[in-house]
Amino acid sequence: MAKYLVRAGYNDSGFKGMVSNPSDRGEAIKGITAALGVTTECIYFSPSTAEAIMIVESDAEKNARLMMVVMSSGTFSGGSMVELIDTDSMLAAMQDSGKLLGTYKSTTG
Repeated sequence: MAKYLVRAGYNDSGFKGMVSNPSDRGEAIKGITAALGVTTECIYFSPSTAEAIMIVESDAEKNARLMMVVMSSGTFSGGSMVELIDTDSMLAAMQDSGKLLGTYKSTTG
């Protein structure tokens, strides 16, 4: 599974729920991600951007399920999932790409 940076932006209803009924939203997030087979490494909240921000281990199918569940809750206005790779993987990609540089020949002029 790959690592992802997940950002979920709360809407007005989400904030109203948090203020009206304070609870550990991290535990709620861990519950839904675990039910979907997604491993949650860490969870942060950004009051300045109105977001829950997480690092998770997941795959494309699990991501689709997670976004459907989260966005249908009525609590969030939007979100994103950005795939992450570590520095060793990035270095390997650079090295492999360097070996292939110039090997692709376009069919257009």
